[in-house]
Amino acid sequence: MKLNPDINFVKDLMKMGGSSLKKCFQCATCSVVCPLSPDDNPYPRKEMIWAQWGLKDKLLKDPDIWLCHQCNDCSINCPRGAKPGEALNAIRNYIFYEYSTPKFMGKLFTSPVYLPILIAIPIILLYAFLQIPGVLLQPEGEGVVYGNFINHLAIEVAGMLLGAYVIVVALISFYKYWKAIGMSSGMVYEVERGLEGKTTMKAGGFWYEFWNALRLILKHSRFAECSENKYRYYAHLGAFYGFILLGISTLGAVAYMYLLGVKELALPVYDPVKIIGNIGFLLIFGGMTWIVYTRLANSDRAGKPSYQDWFFITDLYLVIITGILMEILRFANAAEIAYPLYMVHLVLVFMLLAYAPYSKFAHLMYRGLAYMHARKTGRLVEK
Repeated sequence: MKLNPDINFVKDLMKMGGSSLKKCFQCATCSVVCPLSPDDNPYPRKEMIWAQWGLKDKLLKDPDIWLCHQCNDCSINCPRGAKPGEALNAIRNYIFYEYSTPKFMGKLFTSPVYLPILIAIPIILLYAFLQIPGVLLQPEGEGVVYGNFINHLAIEVAGMLLGAYVIVVALISFYKYWKAIGMSSGMVYEVERGLEGKTTMKAGGFWYEFWNALRLILKHSRFAECSENKYRYYAHLGAFYGFILLGISTLGAVAYMYLLGVKELALPVYDPVKIIGNIGFLLIFGGMTWIVYTRLANSDRAGKPSYQDWFFITDLYLVIITGILMEILRFANAAEIAYPLYMVHLVLVFMLLAYAPYSKFAHLMYRGLAYMHARKTGRLVEK
């Protein structure tokens, strides 16, 4: 096989979070200490070699980078401070760019230089959206009622269109990566380990493996196997399920409007939908805060966040903070602050959802596919 080193690729990885990868002297300590790495053809040593040599083609087709959860067991034990966990995170960030659709959108997430553009896009779209007759309303009566400020139906329609865009571009990126790593539409296999250490192969179809990959993601069971930074398992679990609860709360509010005929969504704090949303807020805020604090206070062990990490974390933080402030301002009847904050909240939500296929959100898609590939090839054996 002909190798095609790409020096610019190495420079890009170093800019995108893998600044220490050149320190690696290929001792393989990282592969030995990683609790998730398979004994046969382990990682991340081979990925560190490929990254140093600029073997872009090999890395972009390597699903093993998604089996790493950046628990940093490897970085903590690295005798040279090469931080393989951060190098693999940089490669994953590059994957978002390489397989993104359209490609220029992925480019906008490679550097903070493009941040003004990412912020300007939703602001311009929101301004155009508010120019549509019947969207922007004149609130009447006392109290803060967000539906009296911006038409709820218009928000729902815009949300469905946005969701359709996200699904389409995500599926296109998924298909590109699916082909790149050599996944086929035929039978895939699950490896089962017997009592005597023997392995047998169990046939399964696409949906069988899809649900198994989803189960691993929902349980965060691979995360739980990491040893050096156990907090990441609990913190990510809280943030993950907090986000799910917020999604359930949002769907509940939609059901109130269109199934139960509730015209006003100024729900009391004891309403089940509101309770679910507030619990979700606490979980996601607590989990994210734990992650950020630990990374800032102990970056040598927890890992230094990349620009892509900070973009996602900051946007998600601002979404949940503006969301809870909107609730507080509604009860305080502070309309002069609540309504402008609502527009800021909409911009932030747009950035979180519309940019999902290009940001850390895309981990779910790529990691799920990597799980399916690992089960097919026998590289993922659950303990």
